[in-house]
Amino acid sequence: MAAMLEGYSNVHCTINLTTSLLKQLQNYYVDRLGRCITQGGVFDLATYEKEVRGKTDPWIDLLLKPAERFNDSDKDYLFRNAWSALSISEVLLERFPEYERLKFRLGGGGGENTSVQEMRELKFWFFFANFDPDFLNGPVAMPSGGVCDLSDLAAKDSHGKYYLRHPITEQDCRRLVLEVYKVLRNIIPIHKKLRYDPETREGQIEIITTPYAHPILPLLYDSDVSRACQPSDPLPPRFSYPRDADMQVKRAVAYYRTVFGGSPVGMWPAEGSVSQEVIPVFARNGIRWIATDKQILDRSIPSGRSHLSPYRLYTEWSDVAIVFRDTGLSDSVGFAYQTKTGEEASDDFTHRLLALAETEEERLLTVILDGENAWEWYRRDHDGKEFLHSLYRKLERLYETRQIITVTPSEYLLGNRARRIRSHPPASLPAIERLWPGSWINASFDTWIGEDEENTAWSYLLQARTDLERAGILPPDPYTEPPRPDTPEWFAYQAWESMYAAEGSDWFWWYGGDQNAPGGDKPFDDAYIAHLQNVYLFARKHGASISVPPFKPILRGRPKEILHKRDVTTGVMAQGTRDTARVLFRCRVPDGIQARAVCIVGNREELGGWVPNKVRMYDDGTHGDEQAHDGIWSLELELRANAEIHYKYTLDGEEGHWQPGDEFPGKHRTVVVPSTGRMVVENVFGKMD
Repeated sequence: MAAMLEGYSNVHCTINLTTSLLKQLQNYYVDRLGRCITQGGVFDLATYEKEVRGKTDPWIDLLLKPAERFNDSDKDYLFRNAWSALSISEVLLERFPEYERLKFRLGGGGGENTSVQEMRELKFWFFFANFDPDFLNGPVAMPSGGVCDLSDLAAKDSHGKYYLRHPITEQDCRRLVLEVYKVLRNIIPIHKKLRYDPETREGQIEIITTPYAHPILPLLYDSDVSRACQPSDPLPPRFSYPRDADMQVKRAVAYYRTVFGGSPVGMWPAEGSVSQEVIPVFARNGIRWIATDKQILDRSIPSGRSHLSPYRLYTEWSDVAIVFRDTGLSDSVGFAYQTKTGEEASDDFTHRLLALAETEEERLLTVILDGENAWEWYRRDHDGKEFLHSLYRKLERLYETRQIITVTPSEYLLGNRARRIRSHPPASLPAIERLWPGSWINASFDTWIGEDEENTAWSYLLQARTDLERAGILPPDPYTEPPRPDTPEWFAYQAWESMYAAEGSDWFWWYGGDQNAPGGDKPFDDAYIAHLQNVYLFARKHGASISVPPFKPILRGRPKEILHKRDVTTGVMAQGTRDTARVLFRCRVPDGIQARAVCIVGNREELGGWVPNKVRMYDDGTHGDEQAHDGIWSLELELRANAEIHYKYTLDGEEGHWQPGDEFPGKHRTVVVPSTGRMVVENVFGKMD
């Protein structure tokens, strides 16, 4: 996304890079894989085996291990990992027919009959399909020198589908690792090249970051703040460590300086989570602006404010500006545009902007979305690139007419004379007297606190944090170099690193019934417990007299019932709205097929969560059925607006069993729920539309 902007110099935007992402990118990929690249650009497998294997991404290990040597653990990772090689989105999968056929041939996972060549192809495809299409279509010059080009491995046909040029070999798999390295080592350089410098007012992209380990900062400051937005939810014992909230921001600023050479002017609080109490934490660490969703503004004091303006939050250190995301337009990019062509989507986007620009009044509209969430689901546009190029072209023209000017928040606040943008210092902005506490999901914190599993996780965190403080180990200064390994100072540093990591948001995200990982939540439970245990293990190595509590797994092996407080079918991140629409499914059973019952099954709890023969349809004049006993089975449901629904029908089967009535094994139907109103879906059993 950053590289695309080079061709559109008058399109300015903001990209958030979290510290945890940047550190993993550098440590696990660039540094460690870099040891294995010779001066001639060849991957040295011997060095990898000796120094790196087991110390980087396990998928890299798998790609470099010959498929004929795969053991049961390797196969389990390949087929059944939380994000396995079979878990790729069906939208992306359709662009690679050989990968698609391989997935359906293997079904839900590889068995004893899976051949060595099939495993080799599967690991290859998993990497290849996730490359940006630019690298698949021809040579791309990289900012740090060199070229990435995978077009010799597969050819694209007139329908935009890719086919292998030759049978896959282990050499091809090793080649992919080299190309992965080329791309990953250029991520930071391309962002540095295009970075907007608030001092010189030059550059296109404002690079911001998030508090260090991606925590829900208001809950670290005081978890009882959630009582305001979740008055009916049970809460865990109070967790209140303002110093940790400050350190999470301070460490993010320090690492940003290390990478980019300057300090960030703005921050995206993890998940847009804010509260009145944490604003001074940002201010005293030099952060001049933050962002969240308009749902927060709607509940703040004074009420009735327009989100088409930034606002001022007072602190004794300095005022902090806050901008509020336009939920509707942001979610259109993230979810609604997935079924449109790039031109159709960019036309809708710009028309909605121009409707706001008809007045002489200056307005600031803010669009924010998850960078990883949208593009793989764009059905008619590989990775959404047609949409982005089309949008950028239109925004360039609108800049020339001065109708629409894209700005970064810092550029808006500080001004940019070269682009004729006047300054809007925070002190000049309208004030918010009381900021509502919450995130960009439901304007609350209910994804991270308030359910039994989440509350247990907070209780564990409180115990570890209390014990670490009692051990008398002081947190390290984030602006100094890490201590030398295996010294008492280094063990203290690692104890705090483990503590900060355990304070991250994603552990709590997966707990509870409102989110569910594709391969189950256990890997996240294991990782969270490991971070907590490491707090104690490193503290003991430092010399503290401290025993490790018996932190039991929070999931405890029981299946989770998905409550769906929010939609989880089109990605795992925020949907940003709770709107629903009604969908009437009608399935006609052709003559000659005897159907005592027809069931619908799909990727929503309302559709059985892919458990077959669980959700029954009706041919009795009820539940949306128009005429009893006419062979048309019906069911009307209320579903998440704009959600992508995957579903199919079954006949006469036992709950949990696909046979004997699965209409077409290995395939399913797809429909997108409208944003409002009611939709009727007409199908014929066994006939793909």
